[in-house]
Amino acid sequence: MSEKTKKFWKIAIVVIVAGVLDFLAETLFQDVLHVPLFFDMIFAMAVLFVYGPIASMLVYVVNVSIVCVKMKIVYGSTDFVYLYSLSALAIILVTWLFVRKKENMKKSVNFTFLYILTASVCAGLCSCVVSGLINYFAYNMNARSLDVEKIIFAFTGDQLGVLASSILGRIPITVLDRIITTFLGFGISVLYTKLLYRRGGVQQ
Repeated sequence: MSEKTKKFWKIAIVVIVAGVLDFLAETLFQDVLHVPLFFDMIFAMAVLFVYGPIASMLVYVVNVSIVCVKMKIVYGSTDFVYLYSLSALAIILVTWLFVRKKENMKKSVNFTFLYILTASVCAGLCSCVVSGLINYFAYNMNARSLDVEKIIFAFTGDQLGVLASSILGRIPITVLDRIITTFLGFGISVLYTKLLYRRGGVQQ
């Protein structure tokens, strides 16, 4: 088996495992612990830091595919949840714009911290717009709301319409989720990379 084939299958396995782990993390925090955050892209972020945006997006595709199957079985409908792939794509691309130059991640601890913090905040704000539009669309179609989205729509009132609350109401939740998720993903990517090199892994 050639080195390219080995690398392909290694990344494919990582993508599938990461997608399943993101689904399990999302289920744990949202359905079991009822934490008002998403935590659905921790391992997608880890893959982004190691293998880039395409592999990271595929991780989310695996995750959202499992979610759609689960919702179809439990509720009989996916309720447009697959549209959040657009939000995930925005998050991945914006984050990648910051972290694609890996030399910038090695200058100092403080610089790396501020760099990842800036990337996660910008990605979070971008996600608020994309996900807010999806929320607005789903709301008008009477789709089932998650607990997180019920908090968002609590902003709706005489002074704030559904579209505005769908975007502005997401900012505290989404930005905090992005910060935590991105830093967790970065930490996992560092551990994974060290493990690769310890076992004689290929150069990135």
